Amino acid sequence: MNGLTIADALATKFAPGTITPPSGYPAMRASTARLPNNIPTSPWVLVTLTKGEVVLGVQELNHALEFHVVFHYAKQTGDTPRDMAGMLSWLGVLLAACFADMDLGVSGIRKAYPTTYDLVVATYGGSEFYGWDITWIVDFNEAQAMTP
Repeated sequence: MNGLTIADALATKFAPGTITPPSGYPAMRASTARLPNNIPTSPWVLVTLTKGEVVLGVQELNHALEFHVVFHYAKQTGDTPRDMAGMLSWLGVLLAACFADMDLGVSGIRKAYPTTYDLVVATYGGSEFYGWDITWIVDFNEAQAMTP
């Protein structure tokens, strides 16, 4: 299992040009599973693997990987009503990002799907953004020779 490969594949689902923004709102500017040195222009997504679980099967490992997809929408602009309208408009788009390709194009992934989401004030590089922290579960299976 390569966590970075899976994280990169999940981040690709939110990349510019692959996700359509809600009408009247800016397009996605960046999506990455690699911590950027500089803060991208918003909106942008950061994907991190926060924890996982492994269940032993018969000659296989079944992983349930918990990723956090943190959507950084806008620095606090002073126009809170517009910022919140934008956040609510983006939510459905973000939640549906993988439904057309739930295996993310990676061998061994059975499905990737969102489970929970929280409205957050995300801090990155000393800047605060309104955002969504969306928990995604990735079910991954790999063959593994085992001996007692």
